Amino acid sequence: MFEAVLFDCDGVLVDSEILATRALHRSIQSLGMNDSEQEVAETFTGHSWPDCVRMIEERLGKPIPDLQQFMDDNRQFSEQLMRTELKTMPGIERVLSNLTLPYALVTNSRTFELTLKLGVAGLDRFFPEDRRIDCQKFDVAKPDPAIYRKAAEYLGVDITRCLVVEDSVPGLTAATSAGATVWAYRPHASDTQLREFGVQRVFHDWAEFELPTA
Repeated sequence: MFEAVLFDCDGVLVDSEILATRALHRSIQSLGMNDSEQEVAETFTGHSWPDCVRMIEERLGKPIPDLQQFMDDNRQFSEQLMRTELKTMPGIERVLSNLTLPYALVTNSRTFELTLKLGVAGLDRFFPEDRRIDCQKFDVAKPDPAIYRKAAEYLGVDITRCLVVEDSVPGLTAATSAGATVWAYRPHASDTQLREFGVQRVFHDWAEFELPTA
């Protein structure tokens, strides 16, 4: 039996990854990078913002010119998209309403981003501050498994007794390396990767989500 459930946010609770991809695609175009939106999604989905910046600079072969302006522009466009187009994943509110185990979310979103997403999506009522583990607040980001270990410690449970629901490769890496049981929701990982991670279940609709009973 599980003692707690830990949810990723982007792509699991809210359909935000496509919006973040559009914002980042627009931003990197200003740097002269010609990646398609699909290539941006495949390269950057699930990574923390500092990791994205590092990866962009590695591809550029130099620091991003006027990094602050780059970040401000990306944040502005991303916020605009989140405020106007963000939606919850269908069925997640029913799941959260019926969940009897302790639960929290674990995300590579920064604190202000998470607050915005939960507010716009109407999920903030399910996730008060004490159920939000974000990379900025806890100073650790996926794929580092420490973020999931800290989340379990924060809830007062053993990580090996936690179920994690993830979708991205960085998230799956963090959760499986931490020792949790992992289910993948609409995963970006290939079937081969999912087998290598040891993911125990893959599902594509929250109507399929059902915890095992004793």
